[in-house]
Amino acid sequence: MKIKKIHLLLLWLIFVSISLVASSKIDTIYFQNGDRITAEVKSLENNQLRLSTDDASTIRIEWNKVDSVDILNTMRIVLNNGEILYGKLLPSGVVRSCFIWHREGDPRMVAMESIVVLSPVEDKFINRLNGSLSSGFSYTKASEVMQMNLNGSIKYLAEKNHLEVSYDGIVTREPESGTTQRQNGGATFRRILPKKWFLISQLSAESSSEQQLDLRTSLGIGGGKSIIHSSNTHFFTASGILANKEVSLDTIQYNIEGLISFSYSVFIYESPEVSFNISADIIPSLNDLGRIRSQVDSNLKWEIFNDFYLKWTFFYSFDSRTLSSSGARSDWAISLLGLEYKL
Repeated sequence: MKIKKIHLLLLWLIFVSISLVASSKIDTIYFQNGDRITAEVKSLENNQLRLSTDDASTIRIEWNKVDSVDILNTMRIVLNNGEILYGKLLPSGVVRSCFIWHREGDPRMVAMESIVVLSPVEDKFINRLNGSLSSGFSYTKASEVMQMNLNGSIKYLAEKNHLEVSYDGIVTREPESGTTQRQNGGATFRRILPKKWFLISQLSAESSSEQQLDLRTSLGIGGGKSIIHSSNTHFFTASGILANKEVSLDTIQYNIEGLISFSYSVFIYESPEVSFNISADIIPSLNDLGRIRSQVDSNLKWEIFNDFYLKWTFFYSFDSRTLSSSGARSDWAISLLGLEYKL
């Protein structure tokens, strides 16, 4: 009898495990040619719908080829007008449209092209994390110049809040000037508001041997707005105020600065995935009038296979009045080849 009970218990556990796994594969995607697929929707971003299938593999589908969806897992839904909804997506019977059954009110019909981001509403902390890790290396024999870079980020996504922790470092070795380095990193918190607005705060630290900057720590607050947020383009601008402390050799200086920031991302191709990002910061000093700092960062990524990318990066940093008189006013670098993995 004990053996029989154990067998029944094992069968029940296996049945429950299979049911739990299958229960997540309850989303159905309908295509314009009449085909359909049942899977679990993992995300929608840059016109790519990521699905987890029964054989545990992940596939990607172009969103503009989807006719309708039946997504029974609760999703975070971002529309191209900046509105954020939470709920399930159901077929509407109208071509390229669906119902959003959100938490309050009656079902709402929306056009498929108006949905630009989908992400499951996860209960567990670990499931709300995603990020990337990339590195690059180059060496020129003729000039004996070696360059190595490493950067990464971890993002936490809640219903209305975004938190990102990032690091970016580059080391260059030249026969004449020796080894130079540039590093920056920190944490950025963003609170999503209605009508494409958001609040932002950040804590950062950076150093640059080229500009004789040992350490700059900054704390900033501000706000911004997404000007364009479509399936393949995102452009936003923000402004705020920064308070920082600079250390250069034996000199320490405290500053209050303004901040004007722009960011533009465009998704160029879908297969293979190719994307381009560029951001620029203009930082005028409010207590050291006439001093202006600026920063430009850009990258071009080409997916070589699932979640692995070839990456080209560029940065340019300018300071019209460095704390050290021997520091260079500008610093820049290009990484022609790097590899990134999307976590």
